[in-house]
Amino acid sequence: MTSHRLSLPAFALLVGLGGLTAAAPAFAEAAAPAPGTATPAPAATPPMHEHHRSAEQFVVGRIAFLKAELKITPQQEAQWNKVAEAMRLNAKAIDAARAQKVEGPQTAVQALEGRSRFADTMAKNTERMLTAFRPLYQNLSPDQQKMADEILAGHSHHHHAFN
Repeated sequence: MTSHRLSLPAFALLVGLGGLTAAAPAFAEAAAPAPGTATPAPAATPPMHEHHRSAEQFVVGRIAFLKAELKITPQQEAQWNKVAEAMRLNAKAIDAARAQKVEGPQTAVQALEGRSRFADTMAKNTERMLTAFRPLYQNLSPDQQKMADEILAGHSHHHHAFN
């Protein structure tokens, strides 16, 4: 399979995480140092690119961010856990797809086969996320639904990932 360098929004949508604007706080949250440790000056810290971290590393912070932003209640916890598990499985699928890349030159047919396999992974991840998220969304309050719409659907018109 070819090496796939995804943009952060595309990567986030693949694992069911929303777009770039919503992902930025998760990167900051996941990369935040422990209290009492020194932090590098912001200007000296290079930006974190998605190909430097595994999807599984990224999704840990993203799950915490979304749970906090959506203000998941104890009554919604069981449904939320299904969403979080779908996100973890999607991240594992992306990491597995990345691990199958072919090194060196490849034929046009090999490149298309790789794209096809990756598209299959994307479709399965989207369906997994939808299956887990739909019941939670239906039980969110109007304010929670509005926040979910802003975070998860706010950039989909740019990426066609949910069309």
